[in-house]
Amino acid sequence: MVEDWPLRRDLVEVAQRCEAYGLVLRSQGNFSARIPGTNRILITPTGLPYSTMRPGDIVELELDGRILREPHAPSYEVPVHLAAYRSDARIGACAHTEPPYINALYALNKTLPNVLGNFVHAFAGKGLAVGPRMKSGSPAFAAANVEAMGDRFGVVWPNHGLFCVGRTLEVAFIRSLHAEQAAQVYYLAIALEGREPILLPASEQAAIVESARKGGWDSP
Repeated sequence: MVEDWPLRRDLVEVAQRCEAYGLVLRSQGNFSARIPGTNRILITPTGLPYSTMRPGDIVELELDGRILREPHAPSYEVPVHLAAYRSDARIGACAHTEPPYINALYALNKTLPNVLGNFVHAFAGKGLAVGPRMKSGSPAFAAANVEAMGDRFGVVWPNHGLFCVGRTLEVAFIRSLHAEQAAQVYYLAIALEGREPILLPASEQAAIVESARKGGWDSP
């Protein structure tokens, strides 16, 4: 545990930052990270408020799902985290949040367009995938959402939340944050004018995507 303590600390910090930004409430969502150079991951426990969570509360698992250290029961969403890591060795972290503006938009079957440059950059212009409306927590749900995500870096779980991946926890966090910021701006624009907002010109979006590519944001 000593060697992975910094990563445990980072998981708690990211979870608490997500709560501070309104992306989750209390113990909603779940966060995980691959332990570099291993076939093991760390994941937040189920039901434990982030405000009181400590690095020692984090659960350690093998990629086959075998639990190695279990101070608490692991997150209910373990299957989708494991499926994401097994699908792409470049994925180093996953963040499942329950952001209200994204949830509101997709509950109405709306799709978040490339309304902000930060959102375009964080997702390399690919936007968000949409998973099926089904009960989460099962291997079937995990497989369906990893398939739906494809080569994108975020998938919306309609009427539930958002699942983002990244090469690091910070990348997964930034993607989660910028997606919700874009959803909030999109929501407010529609509320103010009652119509779809004006988007960045295609040439500007292309320039942002190229910048994202140079910075490594076109991969997990």
